[in-house]
Amino acid sequence: MKISVVSSSLDPDSHSRVLATMCRTALEDKGISVDFIDLRQLDPPNFDNAEIYSSEAYQSCHRIIAASDAVILASPVYNWACCAELKKFVEYIGSTPPDGSLKGAFYDKIVMFVNAGGLPHSYMAFTSLAASLMLDFKCIINPYNVYAHGDSWVEGKLDDATTARLNRSLAVLTELAERLKNRSYGSDWEI
Repeated sequence: MKISVVSSSLDPDSHSRVLATMCRTALEDKGISVDFIDLRQLDPPNFDNAEIYSSEAYQSCHRIIAASDAVILASPVYNWACCAELKKFVEYIGSTPPDGSLKGAFYDKIVMFVNAGGLPHSYMAFTSLAASLMLDFKCIINPYNVYAHGDSWVEGKLDDATTARLNRSLAVLTELAERLKNRSYGSDWEI
């Protein structure tokens, strides 16, 4: 099994990056192969539906996501939603070049959201992006997602309740990915 973890925060002190790293470590401790994409380290061009497809950043990320059985999307919450960097990533990795040479990499992926925000009220911030992934790319969204708000951190560490939620969410993600690995269908763009 191969799972990709995408950390989308550009903040050097990001709580969502800590969560993404915790996901990677927990999965690797179970012997699962993990590709970690840190958008802070990536400098992709803006999505233009033309030149982006020849960029090294696009090609590398597309290969990684396309080869994954599941994807964990880690994001801070800004303006009651996932951050713009994550939306940009989904837009260009999910797109299909005009010449049809590649297929969007997000089709049929099992996706889990891991979000960090300040207020406890933002726990549903990922849902607009989740709806897009479900409808556009036929992704299956893990019903167990993680939201860590300001009070979830004690002396710089994730509290026990949120850590338990993270571990439960990862267990469900890996079970979904394993059970759906050999499904009989493959999706493409359709409404």
